[in-house]
Amino acid sequence: MNGTLTEEEFKKQCKDLVSLSDKINDGWELRQDKDDIFIVRNVKLPVAFREGENKNTISETVSSQNGSESDDDLSEDQITLEDSDPYTFTSTSHLITFEYHVVYSSSYTVPVLYFNAWHSTGKLLTVEEIWKLAPPCSDKYSYITQIDHPILARPFYELHPCRTEQLMGLIEGGDTYLVSWLSSVGRDVGLSVDIRYAMSDVS
Repeated sequence: MNGTLTEEEFKKQCKDLVSLSDKINDGWELRQDKDDIFIVRNVKLPVAFREGENKNTISETVSSQNGSESDDDLSEDQITLEDSDPYTFTSTSHLITFEYHVVYSSSYTVPVLYFNAWHSTGKLLTVEEIWKLAPPCSDKYSYITQIDHPILARPFYELHPCRTEQLMGLIEGGDTYLVSWLSSVGRDVGLSVDIRYAMSDVS
């Protein structure tokens, strides 16, 4: 099964995804720069930064598209911590803004996920903090890298697309290639995909 996507298929599926996103109020936006089309979504997620641990935790209990919450607005029931033994580590929770961009790669002929993340103060997360958010990886230095955005020409983190073709070759994508791919890779960096994208009767 072919795990790639043509640029025309990518553009069509971006438009379809944004159209459905508008119906369910999910926050994806279509952006265009000359002939290039990409999609963008911003979310706010509470993140627990663990001292002395090699992993941070993104809580899936709260997702705010355009909320104005500050770090202090988070209550204890909004924070999900794994193995939350206060004697093994201490944690502070921060509301982090994630900005996700999906851009087409003509070199790999697949979509690529770019993102940035910052505190409510505007301070960007460090690459070390980003690596801790991602699942264990045999080579995290190549899995998530910081490079210039191919369209905006400013630093973003990138989920490297070298394994996308192989992954998508195992998934029945077709007209839902983009949604299937986002569902597979987005969760690695806090991006969840609403189940309604998989429904054909959303109106």
